[in-house]
Amino acid sequence: MTERLVDADRPGSPERLDDGDEPQLTIGDFFHRLYQVTYSKTIGLIIILVLAVFVLIGVIIVQAPAGTYADPAQTEQFMSQMRAKYGGWASVFEALGLFHVFTSVAFLVVVVALAISITGCTTHRIPQLWQNFRHPRVKVSDRFFTAARYQATVPTGLNPEQTLQLAEDKLKSQHYRVIKSDGASLYVDKYSWGGFGTVAAHLSFIIILAAFLITGLFGYEAILNVPVGGDGVAVGQGTALSVKATSFNAAYDSNGRPLDYVSHVIVTDGDKVVAEQDVRVNEPITMGKWAFHQDSFGLAVDVAVTDGSGASVFTGSVPQQWTSNDGTLAIGRFRLEDRGVTVDVLAAQSGVTNSELAPGQVAFLIYRDGQTEATDMNTVDQSETVTIGDLDFTFERESQYTGIKVRTDPGTIWMWIGSILLVSGMTVTFTCRHRRVWVKATDSALLLASADKEDSGLRANFDEIVEQANRWYPSVGRSASVTTEADDS
Repeated sequence: MTERLVDADRPGSPERLDDGDEPQLTIGDFFHRLYQVTYSKTIGLIIILVLAVFVLIGVIIVQAPAGTYADPAQTEQFMSQMRAKYGGWASVFEALGLFHVFTSVAFLVVVVALAISITGCTTHRIPQLWQNFRHPRVKVSDRFFTAARYQATVPTGLNPEQTLQLAEDKLKSQHYRVIKSDGASLYVDKYSWGGFGTVAAHLSFIIILAAFLITGLFGYEAILNVPVGGDGVAVGQGTALSVKATSFNAAYDSNGRPLDYVSHVIVTDGDKVVAEQDVRVNEPITMGKWAFHQDSFGLAVDVAVTDGSGASVFTGSVPQQWTSNDGTLAIGRFRLEDRGVTVDVLAAQSGVTNSELAPGQVAFLIYRDGQTEATDMNTVDQSETVTIGDLDFTFERESQYTGIKVRTDPGTIWMWIGSILLVSGMTVTFTCRHRRVWVKATDSALLLASADKEDSGLRANFDEIVEQANRWYPSVGRSASVTTEADDS
């Protein structure tokens, strides 16, 4: 077996390796390569494209209303509507979580990946920004003043020392940072800290993404269908909060377009009223971490159920919050937990003339636990009673319900912080561009040059300095000679 020989006595020499040996990947190398992945522009672009696909899916495919998946009955009703709309694809979309894409695990994973990518890009760039801020490159070669993208020669009529001193005084008076690189040269810049605006903007994106994650993981949102003028509806979530609506009003213009929806809402904590006001979509009741918004409204059916002895089993207003697949029936549902019975209340959809039920008439469908088909169905007119099994069902009247969205959003404060930081960072980035100019004094002339990329704003700044420099020095019968890389080409 042949061996590769090295000088073992030479300091820093590697040990003798057989031809078949492979260099070992250290833990440091592994984490460095992993870190390189985080600031890869290609991977970052792929993550952004995947996120865009999720957003597009969320726009194209119907998303389940808030609180749907917290209630099996609402979930089944929603899925029946989706099967009518998407056919066999509905089950596929449901399995992939596409009906609640913005709270799906896959979406949250992509958001986390994007946050990591932004963090990697930011931390990778900070050392360069710090170098430009604290330790800029102040020395350049003589050739730089003839090869730079922006270059100019200003006749001065003064010796190099006088030329440089006057340039230094004038530029400092305009709030430029001036650093002497040697006896005849200056490094001049302004807004050396401007690049940190991008760091602030990147940090803001991370904070905003974190706000989405915090809200998605720890926030709560549900729709409470509250009967107008009826009993309050419990908020739940380990609280004694209850929401009651005493009135609801909708205003429309002459063309039937909605102008305003408003409910007068009372929030109680046990027996104590803790908040009361008119609630609109953008004028919620805010109480601690809870917010109560106007969300929807519709018709309800007041129902009373008694047993054979006349004892009350159920009394309440049943919101007609769903619609049958053919669009002709409005459907409400309530539960008789002690009897293992679910009751659907069907009524003619408002404005529909071909419904199986006449106006002022409802049907009760009885579903017993463990059975998928209704075991009983009876139709009844308003104010009348029908007996189903051992229970009497009375259709008392039609009424209204108002949908109140109750939500907690622990990510709100971070969303505000991220948004403010984003605006501040972008403002600094676009208005405080880092401007650099190198200056050299020669016999009777001042040389200026800048190597910044082609940019109309940077070009205008360089031209302005040159124009001012022409006024600093005595006229010697010649004007400044200005050239750029574009001119040379």
